Amino acid sequence: MNFERKELSNSQLLDLYKKILKPRLIEEKMLILIRQGKVSKWFSGIGQEAISVGITSVLDKDEYILPMHRNLGVFTTRDIPLHRLFSQWQGKKNGFTKGRDRSFHFGTQEYKIIGMISHLGPQLGIADGIALANKLRKNGKVTAVFTGEGATSEGDFHEALNIAAVWELPVLFVIENNGYGLSTPTNEQYRCENLADKGVGYGMESHIVDGNNLLEVVHLISELKASMIENPRPVLLEFKTFRMRGHEEASGTKYVPQELMDMWAVKDPVENY
Repeated sequence: MNFERKELSNSQLLDLYKKILKPRLIEEKMLILIRQGKVSKWFSGIGQEAISVGITSVLDKDEYILPMHRNLGVFTTRDIPLHRLFSQWQGKKNGFTKGRDRSFHFGTQEYKIIGMISHLGPQLGIADGIALANKLRKNGKVTAVFTGEGATSEGDFHEALNIAAVWELPVLFVIENNGYGLSTPTNEQYRCENLADKGVGYGMESHIVDGNNLLEVVHLISELKASMIENPRPVLLEFKTFRMRGHEEASGTKYVPQELMDMWAVKDPVENY
């Protein structure tokens, strides 16, 4: 894995390290808490932190992000107080959903985060709506929406991409291709070689990105954001990464070949950076 600093200063590189380390430390704490019975469920993003942290670091604080349940780095990089986050996960009244949910099914207008919609496809259309509002206001803002490789087979995905392309909406469609939709490997989910190829059918710019390389993520998003201000348009991004834990902790990873786990362990985004 090759890291190119380009114009980033030492302080910026150090700041990025603190940002990618923070969700990893929280993840390790949560794995302990779930074994102690202090939280009831957890969706781990270990191995995928560079995507969340890289994108959120580049976007302005008032630009909307629509994350998934494996995007802890979005919430921590937006500097949401940890006592609010832990209250949410533990189902406490002062959590964002007042104890009604114990995971990432929540949003916060204060931090410009829209709560995830399970099955993930439907939130892509919401991102279109936000981007349309930004375009009509001519405020130069970009919207980022996350989805998984499994959700690219849903009708909502295709409808959202099509209308974004036709209306030239400033949306970053972020696909986290982590190899498995629940326990279904990608070779049983679609026939195209790369999901980025689906952007071609909609006349949309698309990129394939090393989702474990924090600086590659930061540099590309920085370039795209600057370009999209001048030329509003949607961009499809396929981030190649891997899920080092189960779909959620109760699932485990027994269905994943050990050689695959070993290969991606070497590409750990935090250790390498």
